[in-house]
Amino acid sequence: MLNSISVSPPAAAIVSRDAALTAARPGLEALARRLVWDREEARDVVQGALLEALDRWDTVREANARAGWLRRIVVNRAYSHLRRRRFWNAVGALLQVAEVDLTPSPDEVVEKREHQARLLVVLEKLPARQSMAFTLRYLESWSLDEVAESMNIDRGTVRIHVQRAVAALRAAGVLEARGES
Repeated sequence: MLNSISVSPPAAAIVSRDAALTAARPGLEALARRLVWDREEARDVVQGALLEALDRWDTVREANARAGWLRRIVVNRAYSHLRRRRFWNAVGALLQVAEVDLTPSPDEVVEKREHQARLLVVLEKLPARQSMAFTLRYLESWSLDEVAESMNIDRGTVRIHVQRAVAALRAAGVLEARGES
């Protein structure tokens, strides 16, 4: 005789998985937004990442590793998204299609917004790996090891990508050279 309803282990695992993904989503969206610089595109990146995570959820044995695993999926999807966006921007330029103006509106003349817009323009022109490495290292404050793991490349390679991105951003006047105030 069953007087109480018990949740079967698979149902409990599904509830646990869904709760973990729901809790992780805001952080993943914030990460994706800083990588692709567009709120709607970031949501698309995270949506695809969550679907991929659902398909492969059981492949990660340790629950503690899942947060890093989810971030890595988002980074990889953002990287792919940036490559596709650069491709279509190049096609649009060949076809002489006008691109969306990335300058801030008159209401957004706050210095931080202007700086972010200039930074975005320069980051868009950088190779995807340099842009990704710089964003994760300095805008997300990840360690070189975390960036290397997320991008699935060597720590030394991350350092090179970051240095090249910094040099390009300084040359474009978006970052101050060392020693300047």
